[in-house]
Amino acid sequence: MSFPDPNRRQAAAEARNAATLLSTEIDHPSHTRNQDENHPYIHSFTKGLLHGDNGLLENPGDFKIFAEGTESSDPSVFQAVPLNTSVATFHGATRADFDVLECEGDRRPYREWESPTAGHAFVLEGPDPFALTMPPAPAAGSAEFAAEMAEVYQMALARDWPVAGFMHEDLVAGLRKADGGAVSNAGKKRLKDAQERVSVAADRLTDMRWFKGVPDGRDTAVEEQRRRRRFNIPQTASNLFRGAGEDPWETPFLSQFMIMGDGGCKRDVAARASGKIAFGAQLIDQKVRFATPEKDFMTTWRDWLDVQNALNARPLVGDAQYVTDAGKVQFRTMAALRDMATYVHDDQLYQAYLNAALIMLSERFGFDPDIPYHGQTNNASPRWNREPFALFGGPHLLTLLSEVSSRALKAVRGQKFTVHRRLRPEAAGALFHKIYSGYNPNREHGGSSYATGDGSAEALARASLGQTLATYTFPTGGGTEPPLESILSDIRLHNADQTGEDPNDLDRAKWLLPMAFPEGSPMHPAYGAGHATVAGACVTMLKAFFNMRDANDTTRPAYLVEPGGPALVPDCGSNVGDGSIDMLGVDIDRGLTLEGELNKLMWNISNARNVAGVHYYTDYIESALLGEAITIGILREQMLCYEPDESVSMTVPLLTRRTLPETLLNGSTIGKDDAVDVVKINRHGHLEAASATPRP
Repeated sequence: MSFPDPNRRQAAAEARNAATLLSTEIDHPSHTRNQDENHPYIHSFTKGLLHGDNGLLENPGDFKIFAEGTESSDPSVFQAVPLNTSVATFHGATRADFDVLECEGDRRPYREWESPTAGHAFVLEGPDPFALTMPPAPAAGSAEFAAEMAEVYQMALARDWPVAGFMHEDLVAGLRKADGGAVSNAGKKRLKDAQERVSVAADRLTDMRWFKGVPDGRDTAVEEQRRRRRFNIPQTASNLFRGAGEDPWETPFLSQFMIMGDGGCKRDVAARASGKIAFGAQLIDQKVRFATPEKDFMTTWRDWLDVQNALNARPLVGDAQYVTDAGKVQFRTMAALRDMATYVHDDQLYQAYLNAALIMLSERFGFDPDIPYHGQTNNASPRWNREPFALFGGPHLLTLLSEVSSRALKAVRGQKFTVHRRLRPEAAGALFHKIYSGYNPNREHGGSSYATGDGSAEALARASLGQTLATYTFPTGGGTEPPLESILSDIRLHNADQTGEDPNDLDRAKWLLPMAFPEGSPMHPAYGAGHATVAGACVTMLKAFFNMRDANDTTRPAYLVEPGGPALVPDCGSNVGDGSIDMLGVDIDRGLTLEGELNKLMWNISNARNVAGVHYYTDYIESALLGEAITIGILREQMLCYEPDESVSMTVPLLTRRTLPETLLNGSTIGKDDAVDVVKINRHGHLEAASATPRP
């Protein structure tokens, strides 16, 4: 062959054109939102627009301008959206409070919306942001929405519970110190107390209609969606707040990838327990900033209103939100739900999956057997004299992790802003607060202006609440969701403890959702979730590159922790304010599979945002599937980049059994109505159904 190859330019063009066809041949799907977006927009995302003292928009027409701005690719259209920038609308915060801040980026008193038109940007790899979609979010008044809010409220109450308590009692009984010593009597009591609280919470949530399998007329009737969204699944101590796709036997709450260090090629248990990951010549420590225990935010109406009006509250709190020693913020191993929330407050979005990739590369987990040049490859391409690096090696994988993250964020921004515009849980919590503190069809108290009936925005809001959220608690003859009312009663006590107010004073009691972050949610709508979409995209890439089966015995899954081996479980110190962490161990009879722990990592990161109060369960599960589809679409195109003789393919276990977006199916042997568990992406970029990873 002569060099340069005279046919190279044409071959490169053909590969690019073929990739274009793969991702653009199918028409884009329709995008459907629920029916909640109605004047005066109390069930829509309005954060950043100006709200009055009653929590309603001062000018509901502002939302129409906001919606129109998100639906246009012209950035000048969004420029006209009236962001609230007036310090005068905040209670007590002044411009001077921000002028003294050292960090230049924190000096604005107000926050701006985050990349509201990013979904309109084009991408040069993988599906267009609008080539994939998400089903409508659960509607206000539905059984699923009630379950989601009950769950988020319960998570807020559980933030300082140790993660070690969220396991089956047999695993808790088997806990020991990682060095083999016995758990102290005080430690055993602490774990038992946590287990009892978890069990009570699980029983309470199980009584919600959604988890009991009693749908509302407003709930989805799509069985596939119901199945992955935990319809008719009782909640227990070992599946409370659980995601999807983890090992189907009892395992610890936290993925090992959230706390472990890398054990090197020998997978040393002590090195894993150190929590240190080799990052070149440096070390990554899995510890996180130690957030102040039992300290929540936005538990007064004034604070809530300021945040909805775009107050940049976080710099005003500063390091006071963390435990400090001699002025230095302290760090600790993730041991309580609040630590998980702290992790996702500031993480670089593909950070957890970079860590997981570094661990798996260091511990020499095998790549997919149909990738060439590796020691355990089944690929026909000769391995001799070549080492995978830029092609099919670590740098190839790590680069793709960041690439899929970028595409995931654009796609989910399109769903968030342009399609769904779903209200955040903090806004739903304010609606429950209004219902309890003034609007109650059966027993009015407190002189709320919601009691007007003059056709105003107030009256429309009151009527809308009466038809939706109020049906959970106050309809004539008793509410449809008694467990939610019980949880809200605990929220009232919790918030009173935060503010020092009398919980029995109904004019001052607060039923707001206590938030883990001073600023509450980010400045973008709830559905879908950026963290969850990136999680789905990155974990799918890891499952595609690495072999999810034992290379020496394909009838066995690949294990992160071999059957009977020790898993790591962090336990809080002697009291909730103690930063000392015992790293505990527990033997898992059936082991922890690589696939299960990667799926759990996806769920841990996504669900940690729910723990913080900024997302709902469906934001996680539907967004994770969106990210999964994005990565499959990108890998379809990647297959066209290799020499035909290399005959590369990848097998990808899906998060849950499901039908795939039609956008991915041109050339596929999988039909649009075929539900699959595993897909194989062949060298032409087409999908084939494959057999599931074996389970012991």
